Amino acid sequence: MLSSKQHRRLLFFIFFLAVERSAQYCAPNCEGARDGEYITDPSDCTKYYVCIEIEGEMIPSQHPLECPDGYYFNDQHTEPQCDPINDAPTDFCSSLCDPCAVDCNGHNPGTQQPSPRDCSKFEICLAEEDHYLEGDCPFDSEYYDFRTATCQNEYSLCYHYCDPCVPHCVYDGQRIIDPYDCHQFYLCTPPTKAVFLCPHDQVFNNKTQECEADASCWTACQ
Repeated sequence: MLSSKQHRRLLFFIFFLAVERSAQYCAPNCEGARDGEYITDPSDCTKYYVCIEIEGEMIPSQHPLECPDGYYFNDQHTEPQCDPINDAPTDFCSSLCDPCAVDCNGHNPGTQQPSPRDCSKFEICLAEEDHYLEGDCPFDSEYYDFRTATCQNEYSLCYHYCDPCVPHCVYDGQRIIDPYDCHQFYLCTPPTKAVFLCPHDQVFNNKTQECEADASCWTACQ
């Protein structure tokens, strides 16, 4: 009988043999874009990136640009631009993703995603929804290139879109723990969010999205 560790390694090996690698990630994508074209920030509908051609390859700007207050980025125009939120359709901010989460829902088994916080690792989606295995890049190719789903030696090709100290809202009504204070949480109404304090010194449980008296206090940032 295989041990748990051996079983994980066997599954890992089977996936690499049987499934073509494909990367899924929460990051700007300049594929098919023109030099200087604006593209949406998939994690924030009020921000956008600029695609820049470097040595024949389209690369998104290192940091996103922000629309003015009260505006959102509308990529439905022939030339994408920032438009007033007051004139936006009701679903203008409904297709967001969390750059700090591994999302295997709806993806084929074997689909790879970058580890949000460790560039030497990557995640492999399993058949069971929202389950995945963690893989390690070898010492001679220690960094994971999330766009090509390969391990290589260039740190600049790492996934760098996750800031654990920034709460990322994905859907309306979502509750997210304050990364600095376990007694507080954010109520999401993308693109905005409001902070609330748990009553009676309770702790916010990020899994149940409820304030609980016996929950453990853990914060991602100090």
